[in-house]
Amino acid sequence: MSYKLFLSALATLSLGTLLFVPAASAAAGSGAAKQAAGKPAAVAPGKEFKGNVSWYGVPFHGRKTASGEIFNMNKLTAAHLKLPFKTRVMVEDPKTGKTVIVKVNDRGPYACKRVMDLSKQAATNLGTISRGVAYVECTVVDDDDN
Repeated sequence: MSYKLFLSALATLSLGTLLFVPAASAAAGSGAAKQAAGKPAAVAPGKEFKGNVSWYGVPFHGRKTASGEIFNMNKLTAAHLKLPFKTRVMVEDPKTGKTVIVKVNDRGPYACKRVMDLSKQAATNLGTISRGVAYVECTVVDDDDN
């Protein structure tokens, strides 16, 4: 491999890593405006989806989310690209059978085709925090306080 090709590959890898770090709230400033302009339609309870999730915490703790809420890594929340804010989702790790119910209050993830980013507390409760990325099965649930 040539030196130039190696540097190009390294730059791409570094850029991908840099893009992942702020993924969870990359749209925090503009997401609320996008939400108001084209509010996503409500999603009926029972809708299912599956895929990989990751989690986010310290760098975003105390910052405004795309919904306008302040992100608290100790609450059971999540970032999703399209689900309406306040949608509640039951997330299950089929490997362990553990579940957690999270509320969507942010936009993301923007990396690696993940389906959601969980708050640190949600990942802890689910038992996926040490893995970083985990395959999960998700179901939209009723929201009594929406």
